[in-house]
Amino acid sequence: MESGRTSSVGNDILGFDSTGKVVNRPEHGSLDWVKICEKSTKVITFIDLAGHERYLKTTVFGMTGHMPDFGMLMIGANAGIIGMTKEHLGLALALSVPVFVVVTKIDMCPPNILQDTLRLLVRILKSPGCRKVPVMVKTKDDVIVSATNFVSQRLCPIFQVSNVNGENLDLLKMFLNLLTTRVMSTDNDPAEFQIDDTYSVPGVGTVVSGTTLCGTIRLNDTLMLGPDPVGQFMAITVKSIHRKRMVVREVRAGQTASFALKKIKRSQIRKGMVMVSPTLNPSATWEFDGEILVLHHPTTISSRYQAMVHCGSIRQTASILSMSEECLRTGDKARVRFRFIKYPEYLRPGQRLVFREGRTKAVGNVLAVPPPTGQVGARQLQKPHKINPQAQNSGENENQPAQKSRRRGGQKPLAEQNTRTITKS
Repeated sequence: MESGRTSSVGNDILGFDSTGKVVNRPEHGSLDWVKICEKSTKVITFIDLAGHERYLKTTVFGMTGHMPDFGMLMIGANAGIIGMTKEHLGLALALSVPVFVVVTKIDMCPPNILQDTLRLLVRILKSPGCRKVPVMVKTKDDVIVSATNFVSQRLCPIFQVSNVNGENLDLLKMFLNLLTTRVMSTDNDPAEFQIDDTYSVPGVGTVVSGTTLCGTIRLNDTLMLGPDPVGQFMAITVKSIHRKRMVVREVRAGQTASFALKKIKRSQIRKGMVMVSPTLNPSATWEFDGEILVLHHPTTISSRYQAMVHCGSIRQTASILSMSEECLRTGDKARVRFRFIKYPEYLRPGQRLVFREGRTKAVGNVLAVPPPTGQVGARQLQKPHKINPQAQNSGENENQPAQKSRRRGGQKPLAEQNTRTITKS
């Protein structure tokens, strides 16, 4: 560690037993993930995202790709609320992720500085752009009330803790134990799994990790992996499944997992690809319609504007082809037709998306995905063919090959010197 900044997405788990006690710290020694899962009746996964401005794209990818049930906003009591704190809060609000706040380092912060930080925090949460109801959690009764009404998304509990003397950590752990998942059960639907990372493990082969969007994936299932650069899907077989570093036989909707795949190279897989059930007959698309709300833009957005689109684990530059409005400014909403620049992607209507470029930020939903037309995409151009200008001028058949001739010094015939390359765009 060189700078102390989080530049990648980290994961850790916290287990609770049937009585609500944390099992991570036994009386002697320590537990690994496998033993924590064996001893727990409830396991919470923490996804540590980057807080520095330089790694904002990693944070956006973590919020859209991992689809967290809740967001825990960490604020240092002595440092106060900085610019990136507001950015991360706004991102969680835009993605409709319920947020609770944890104010840390209260043991080393002067009381007046702590009160100033809390007053500013409450003012931001009550602002018209946020519209939250802040609740200072000080007792166990506050914890129960907050956890019960937290799913409404309007309530925002605020915890004041110290990791040095352990003040109020018991209230935070109690709150975490009472939280319930927001994902609706879709175990009986056709399986869909989005890939957010790839690995090559010695002795195992190609491994992919990600989140199960819906359905159930079992050992030795055959799924369709794609889309590749030309929008095609290929059949693959799951040869082993790991969840929370444990070997399992199946994973269900909303669960993260890693799959070892048969007969495929890591270079053939990229982030943003999916593994879906063959019954879905999946297809890739270059274009899609979305409804976006511009949160911030210095000037105006018009057609042919390009920016980065985050949608699930997809992270790719897209261009605006058309809009329902002539131009968009901060606070405007419109229906927009996007087109991916590099690869076709697999999308479903209803998915949340983030559209960003520098200080420009917009959020919205995927409204519709046009059916595949069989036309080639931007990078699937037709093979160039040559046209003989002399043959055209003399009325000869275009398909007749030019007459071969030899010239001094190996010079090509005039007909070959003047050929043009025609490509279909």
